[in-house]
Parts: sequence; structure tokens; C-alpha cells
Amino acid sequence: MDPSKPHEPSVDQNRSIPRSRPGSDEVLEGEIIGKDEPLGRPGAVPPRPPEAVKSGLGFRKTLLLVIAVVAMGLCLGGSITAYVLYDKATQPDRSSPTVTLQQYLNARFNTRDEARASIFTCSSPNLSAVDRAIGDIKTLESRFNISITASFSDMAVAAVGEDSSVHVKINLAIPEDGDRKSVQVQEWKFIVTYGGNWRVCSAERLS
Repeated sequence: MDPSKPHEPSVDQNRSIPRSRPGSDEVLEGEIIGKDEPLGRPGAVPPRPPEAVKSGLGFRKTLLLVIAVVAMGLCLGGSITAYVLYDKATQPDRSSPTVTLQQYLNARFNTRDEARASIFTCSSPNLSAVDRAIGDIKTLESRFNISITASFSDMAVAAVGEDSSVHVKINLAIPEDGDRKSVQVQEWKFIVTYGGNWRVCSAERLS
């Protein structure tokens, strides 16, 4: 302290003297910084906070998801309906003598499905006459390279207790030259027996 200047403030010799900040981000020891001045490099823009991630699927994705679910439901419903209809169509119906005989004859003469035909027969049937008729048809088809189909008409039932005698005409359509067909009519008698449901037990060709 200068004695000639009694009002001059005293200077602490051990106190650091503030220095100007160099052109860097480093804050010097003893540096005086204003309260409104941001730390770091002068003029630097503070980093923006990261944007929040949008949650949810969005309208377009939600719409596509709804369409996919609806389409899947329709396909599943259609498959179930088709299965039910197919199962009903292929389920054997042995509720009456004529219905049972109709399905048996169709399986033997048209689809030639002996496994299905056996569903409509007794455990020990006497149907050798039908076997011979099918054999004759196959021989004719093989000889002339044709396909013979059958239809069934004029079913007449005579009930005798649990056994029913059913008369039926089997009409065989035999292809001729061109688009013509000849029809061979055979008269048959079948015995259909009831034992909880109707079964074909025997057959006899009448003409």
C-alpha cells in the first residue's frame, strides 16, 4: 500500500490475479464469469434433447393389422363351413331301407368304392350277385374302352319285421358310337335289415 494514497485498497500479495480466458473451452482458475454467460465455448449452442420415440403402430399399420385379422377370420370361418358341409355330405345315412340301398348301389356301381360300400352292409352279407354284375361291367368297359354309369329307379319296399325286401331297377348307361348311349335295365331284389340302423344283407338279380 502506497502511504501517499491512503484510500487505495490494499492488495493481497497471495491472491491470484484474474486473467482473460484464452480461445478455448477451458475455464481458468480464478476466472470471473457472468451469471448470464453459459459455460463452455462462447457462442456454442447447447445440444438439443433427443426427441421422444413415438409409441404405437400408427394408423396405417393398425389398419393393415385389422384387415389381416378380418381376412384370417373369414378364411377360418369358410374352412370350418366347408368342412362341416363335406362331413355332412360324406356321412353315411342309414336312416331308411331305400336311403341305405341307394348309397350302397352308388358306391358299388358308380364310384366303385368297396370300402365305402361295406359301411352299408351286414357283417356277413350275401352279395355275390352284385360282385358278378360289377365284374361283367368292368369286362365290358375294358373291351370297348368305355365308362358305364348307373342310375337307380322304382324302389319299392315291402317291410317284413326288421327285414325289408326292396325291389329296384338298375339302369346302366352304355356309350355307343358318337354321343349316343344305350340303357340296359336290370331288376333286382335286396334284403335290407334293421339293427339300430339299416344294412344291406343280400341281393338277387331278377332280370
